[in-house]
Formats: sequence, structure tokens, C-alpha cells
Amino acid sequence: MAAAATIAFAVAACAGHGPASSPAPSATPVWIPKPSPPWSAAARSDLQRTLESIFDDDITRSAMGLAVVAADGTMLFARRATVPMAPASTLKLVVASTALNLLGPKYRFATRFVTNVPQEPVGTLRGDLWLVGGGDPSLTSDDLRRGVGVLARQGIRQIDGALQVDDSAFSGPEQNPRWDPDDLSYGYAAGTSAISLDEDTVEFDVTPDPAGGEASVRVVPDNDSISFEGSIRTVGADSDSELTIERKPESAGVRGADPHNAYFVDGYIAQGETQKYYKPVLGLPGYVGGAVASMLAARDISLAGGYRPGVAPPAASILWDHRSAPLDTIVHEMLVDSNNHTAETLLRLLGERAGHPGTDQAGIAAEERELSRLGVPRDRLELYDGSGLAPSDRIMPYSLAKLVAAETRGPLGDLFVRSLPLVGIEGTVKRHDLHTALGRTRAKSGHIEDVNALAGTIATVHHGRIAFAFVVNDPRADADVIYAEIDRALDALAAY
Repeated sequence: MAAAATIAFAVAACAGHGPASSPAPSATPVWIPKPSPPWSAAARSDLQRTLESIFDDDITRSAMGLAVVAADGTMLFARRATVPMAPASTLKLVVASTALNLLGPKYRFATRFVTNVPQEPVGTLRGDLWLVGGGDPSLTSDDLRRGVGVLARQGIRQIDGALQVDDSAFSGPEQNPRWDPDDLSYGYAAGTSAISLDEDTVEFDVTPDPAGGEASVRVVPDNDSISFEGSIRTVGADSDSELTIERKPESAGVRGADPHNAYFVDGYIAQGETQKYYKPVLGLPGYVGGAVASMLAARDISLAGGYRPGVAPPAASILWDHRSAPLDTIVHEMLVDSNNHTAETLLRLLGERAGHPGTDQAGIAAEERELSRLGVPRDRLELYDGSGLAPSDRIMPYSLAKLVAAETRGPLGDLFVRSLPLVGIEGTVKRHDLHTALGRTRAKSGHIEDVNALAGTIATVHHGRIAFAFVVNDPRADADVIYAEIDRALDALAAY
């Protein structure tokens, strides 16, 4: 993304470097829709006139797709609704719907330590230890540290073989080749693997030197698969900090049996507190292996054979079995905080569960089958990822609105609605300024360069739930103007 303001906006919409909490609001009432009479011709005509008067400027008339759909799927308002448009993060609605429907809301990801040799009474494992990834997007260093603690409590003190990291459930490039190259150095464009850790970003803690010398730089958690060179100077407290931490281009992730990420640090930091920076890593089995090796050492468990990628034997014994939070909790966090990492992981899991390698292409095929099952139009659909970070993704606003409408009347309707953030209250949609629609509107936002989108559902006063999708694709669009128009439209719709 070229402009700094655009970068900040995209980070706010798509980032999230650690497990995020999204507490439900307590002060604002949330309306539960009740059965209501169908839309009359007069009400539909009035709604159309209202929205035409709100979205009446040149940009929205020429570059905005608008679709409003009744709960039964009937179109209430359409303008450029069947034009395929870049959806940005509203595309996460597709992977959320497909994952919940195909895997079930209580599905849990598994991460395991396994081995194929018995542990000897003296505490020696005379063979290899495998860490097997099941695609958990929420796995943290604390989780793995607890797993190493379980090994220690089982009496393991020495591993004669290697630590092998098994990410074979997924396949394909860790960073999507369709993503904008300018995004690849940011945490919101972290890679995807069946074994993830801390959302596949590494934390750099930069601490200014009180004497004004060179700042200290520390990798958290300790990991010998991460190295860096260069230095960061300390400047006065009244100065601005300006520094860069960039992965070297030749650091592709794996060098034979030595998985490695090398970074270069440069610039200066103002006097004050430690600042944290999060950078994506590649060669994720190696990165995770390096982290676990350090954790083993911290528990005085020796590892003779180092660490490397490797596929676990099928009959291995389980030493530690970690389960994630249920899928509905993970989907809720993904939609509230617009977590790209989770969306990409879910996409590959869908591919793997369909009986194919866990690739983006297999996951997209599963999504397309589910859209067809739900009766959602797939005309001119072009999907390349799960998060919407790819500028080349295309979907019709009508399809987004129809998807939301289909889910609201489906067997998981209440759960799907609750998984969406409350507009004007939480997550990446908190910025909206609503009145009548406050507490009634749940939606997913989408922002990448030249894209401003919102899609979701409103509990109207008289007509139950409706679904909507508003998508702008135009570099001329003023975000503040678009926000104001969308907020007026949401308030107007809620009153029907």
C-alpha cells in the first residue's frame, strides 16, 4: 500500500498480532428480530427512494455496488449489485460461513507432540520427537511452553534424536503470490502453515539506551532460527522514532537443514519505554522448531539432533495433545478483529478436510461448493485467498448480501449473526457513528487500497432481519464521506 494513511487503515482493518479479546458490549441493547409481515410494494419503493437520496454523489453512483436483501433472499435495493468488485476483508464472510457449516461450530484444532520410540526409565527418548501441526491459527508460545512442561513432568530429560516439525497437513506458498508485494513485510500479511505460532510473526523488543547509545534489540521468544544485523541508535525523548526491521530478501526460510530468518535493523528510537515490533516470518516449521528447541533447553531437556521439518510416522504415540478454543470462538475473533491469519488458515483447512492437500485452491473449491448449496450467485467470482487481502479477488455485492441472508435463516443463523461485530461498538467497525441502527447492526468491514466495504445484517424495527453489502472500488473515494453515507443508510434501514 502506497500511502501511509492507507497502510494504517489496512493494519487497523486486517491486523492482530496476538490473541485478541472482543468483549461484548453491556450498555447498548441488542434487538432480537421477531417474525414480521413481508415487505409491501410501498415500503420497498420508499426504501429505494431513501437509499437513492443518500448515495447520490458521483463516486457512489459510478464506483459503488449496493445490495439490500430481505431475510428470505428477495432483493430490496440494487445498484451495480451484480458488478464483481474487490471485497477486501468482507470476503472473510465466505470462509466463516463455509467453515462453520462444514466443520461445525465446536470443531477444535489439535497440536501434538508424538514419538515412535518408548521413553526409557532414565528419562531418555532414544529417537525423534515430532511436533504435529493441525492448523491451529491461535497457537501461542505459551501453549507450546506448557506442552514442553508436560514432557518435563513425564520425566523426559534427553532426546537422542531430532525435533521434527510436521506441517504436512497444508501445502502451498506461505505468503499468497496474489498479495501486494508492499504488504508482505507487515504482520497482517503473515504466512500460513499447518504449524503456526503467535500468528506467524516474531516480536522484536527495542529498548532505548538511557545513556544515548545503541538501543538493545531482543527477539521474543528466544529463537535461534532468527538472526539480525545492524543497529538502532537512541535519540532524545523529544525526537521521533524512525526505524526499520526488514527480513533479508535472500532469507527465504529454509536453507537445507538450517531453517532460518535473517533480518536487518536500522534507524533510531527516542528515549523512553521498550517498543515492540512484529514482523512476519517464513519457513514456519523451522521458526517453530527454533522456538521449541529454546523451550526444551529452558526446561533442561537436551536435544541431540537439532530441529528440522519432517512428517510424523502414522502410528506414533501421543505425548501431548493440545486443543484450541472451539471454531465459533475463533471465527468470532476473526470477524471482530479482521484477522487475516485465521482466515487463511481456515481456507487451507477446508481444502484439507475435503480430501485434498490443504491448499488455497482446494479451500476455494470447497467455498464455491458451499456458496452453490446456499443458493448464492457465483457469477464472475474470482477468489484467490481467504482474507480478501488479494487485490484481484472479485465477488458481487449481491452475492455477499445473499450469503448473509442465507446464513441468518439457516440452522446456525443466530450463531452466525453473533459472530459478527456490532457496528459502532466493537472491533474494526467501532468507528461508525450510528443512532437507530446502533445495537441492531452486525457487519464485516473491508479495507485495502482503493476499497471500502461493509456487509452484514440489520434487525429492522418492523421487517425483521435484512442483509446488505456496500462496496466501493475507487481511489477517489473519500473514506469519511463514504462512512457518513453508509451510517445514514444503516440508520434509515433500521427504521423500516
